Amino acid sequence: QDIVNMKIGIITPNNIWVSPYVKIYTRLLDELSMSYDVISWNREGRDEEGIQFNYQPKSRNPLMLLWAYRRFASFAKSTIRKEKYDRLIVFTPQSAIFLADFLKKEYKDRYIFDYRDLSLEQKMIFKKPFLTALNYSAANIISSPGFKKYLPQDFDYIVSHNFDVNIVRNAINGDVTPLKTNEISVLTIGAIRKDMNPEVIDALGNKEGVTLSFVGKGPASKDLEDYANLKEYRNITFRGFYQKADEPAIINDCNFINIFYPQIPSHQTAVSNRFYNSLIFKRPMIVTKNSTQGDYAEKYDVGIAITDCSNLHSDLKGYLMQLDFPAYCERCNKLLTELLSDYELWRKTILRILCDDLRK
Repeated sequence: QDIVNMKIGIITPNNIWVSPYVKIYTRLLDELSMSYDVISWNREGRDEEGIQFNYQPKSRNPLMLLWAYRRFASFAKSTIRKEKYDRLIVFTPQSAIFLADFLKKEYKDRYIFDYRDLSLEQKMIFKKPFLTALNYSAANIISSPGFKKYLPQDFDYIVSHNFDVNIVRNAINGDVTPLKTNEISVLTIGAIRKDMNPEVIDALGNKEGVTLSFVGKGPASKDLEDYANLKEYRNITFRGFYQKADEPAIINDCNFINIFYPQIPSHQTAVSNRFYNSLIFKRPMIVTKNSTQGDYAEKYDVGIAITDCSNLHSDLKGYLMQLDFPAYCERCNKLLTELLSDYELWRKTILRILCDDLRK
């Protein structure tokens, strides 16, 4: 069978626009001129490409959500059987758990399981199907090395970073917008959640020479804006949805990126898009100490790792005062180069599964 004649099914139980990790695979498939379909769950009623399971949950009730996941899995199975895909790429533990028996029976060693966040598999009732999904896959991919602490130890895991490899390569070799060191401008960009943001707001609100910007949409945008207004903080701005093309200008305008997360397993283990943007655009990060991102930040000295916001203002001032920007940029590039080596291992693994097996 020719590679070009192969067809790949990609399953994600989300809207495509909130699944940027899909592009990591579709870029590679496009490069190989391979045919693929994205089977997604249209949760928000937005028109998108690909094959969609159109269902908008009205309730956050856990039992209703589990029922909805089961429905999505049934939709994915019927689509897969109809299209007869040669290989599958299955995103998230939720998908893998509800598809586990089907994958074992019909796609043993012919699917890639890409794990993104701590989820249902941490509950005892779902451990058995989760182990089945891990056991019968051709490869198990994780988006952060921090997840290994909470995953079964008997398996090999390949790290797939959530970035565009070409942007990373250009960042290592390209020009950098200089950092303004005469002011403190902290940016929170992307999905705006509550997390530790009220603490950050209180620590920096109305501080002289400080601005704090929230750019993006999210479940907590309105609440945070109301909170800042209630406290009468005048140095905090909120801007909603932005075009991806505007992202470089928005990031280059700040001198710190806020990635301070709660000290809970799901957040301590994850690596966020902001983490990569901090390194790509050379804007120091504010991260949680003793987390995956915090460990990277401390090892490579590319930001500030904190446990709380009690000294945040003085920490930021001190960091800027002692910052040797060219040396800092070199440290960012050193870390990006290490992350690229993870990418190369991921690429080799995916190529082996998609291509080499066909040449046997």
